Amino acid sequence: MMLHERLDPALLLVWAQAARHKNLHAAAQALFMTQPAVSQRLRQLQDVVGEPLYQRNPQGITPTSTGMALLRISEQIESALRSAHGLCQDRKDLLRGSLSILASHSNAETLLPQVIAQFRQHYPGVFLRLVATNSRAAREMRDQADLVFVEDRPALSTGSGWKEEMLVESTIILLAPETPHWLQLVPKPVPLQSLEAEVLVWREEDSGIHEQALQALKAAGVHPEIRYELSGLAAIRAAVRCGLGVSFVSALSDGGGLRPGLVTLKTVPRIPHHLSVLYRKESSHSTRAFLDVLRQSLGKSDKESGWQWSSLPT
Repeated sequence: MMLHERLDPALLLVWAQAARHKNLHAAAQALFMTQPAVSQRLRQLQDVVGEPLYQRNPQGITPTSTGMALLRISEQIESALRSAHGLCQDRKDLLRGSLSILASHSNAETLLPQVIAQFRQHYPGVFLRLVATNSRAAREMRDQADLVFVEDRPALSTGSGWKEEMLVESTIILLAPETPHWLQLVPKPVPLQSLEAEVLVWREEDSGIHEQALQALKAAGVHPEIRYELSGLAAIRAAVRCGLGVSFVSALSDGGGLRPGLVTLKTVPRIPHHLSVLYRKESSHSTRAFLDVLRQSLGKSDKESGWQWSSLPT
């Protein structure tokens, strides 16, 4: 086909209206054009095709077999344009959107900073607000947020209007001061029963780590002395470093055991730790976009993402 014979897709869109209405006047009204303008474009299309597209009748026009074949192609073009428009509208909405996140402290301190940074690279116009709290409070206040990150297995009923998805399965480990007593135990796992005489520095009540560690201790027959209850990982580290006692933390935050004055140890039995996300079944564009970035981040290789989920202590 020569350059001057190339088919203009706009001519096919005009033909789609004419063929469906079977009337050039009605097609002109649908296209916000004059009838002579529609007739001119259809003549141009017939010149390129080389065959008649329609036959006239008292009511309007009747498409020929070639005209019907072109109508099917024209409708595919219309469908593709609708999809493209929808995609552009999604992007436009995202640029003006907002996102409210409630997260447990472990999620806010370990998982989310990198994901938020990646999200901001793709969607810099979205206003994002993150509030850190404990898992129980996050669940109870979920109606105030678009996304809720908690530290337990999915538990919501299917009829709640929310979906829940487990993101990471890790381990809760023991955080202890860097003293000869604890250093000699590394890298051996510490039996939970041996902690009966220890003073434990606890995360605040209703935190995911508090609840799961306490359940594991009670299952092992240990009823620890709860003398200190602190909020936030930084406060826990400082208290343990100062010799106030030992504590439990997520392996995601202290799995390397490289913080000055502190050591981390596995426990026997192992205490599982799960990070999950809650989101509405009818989610906004910005919510779906954040979840896409989140899943991509977790699905990348260790080298690409910087996270090493597969090699965390178990």
